[in-house]
Amino acid sequence: MSGRRKAIIVVIVCLALVGCSESHPAGLAFSYLVGGCAEELESTRSMGGGEVEITVEDGIIHVEQQLTYVCCAELKLTVEQEGNTLRVIEANAGEICRCLCEYQVQAEIADLDPGTYEVQVWGVQYEDLHPLELLGEATVTL
Repeated sequence: MSGRRKAIIVVIVCLALVGCSESHPAGLAFSYLVGGCAEELESTRSMGGGEVEITVEDGIIHVEQQLTYVCCAELKLTVEQEGNTLRVIEANAGEICRCLCEYQVQAEIADLDPGTYEVQVWGVQYEDLHPLELLGEATVTL
């Protein structure tokens, strides 16, 4: 394999693993990372949130999830805050296809005032085909 071809593959892999950070409610820092398709699964397996783990370390809320969803998805996450309720919303900005993959999803919510928060993970929304569904929740104290 040529050096140029290897470099292109490295760039593609890096882009697939890049985390995203977007603007969110004032005073709130939110970042996330969606790993590429870790494993293609049998199409007989159902889509779903898998395991969602919500923890706190050093004043930062960490969300980790194994998500079973379509292989051709482009997963985007946002966060909404209403009082002390934080909603992490997962949406598919890509396509729908028949194959399923297992994705590793990680998110961090920081720069919150000390207090107790209800953290909810909702997903995966895709137009009007897949409505939001509560995939996991926890009460945490900063």
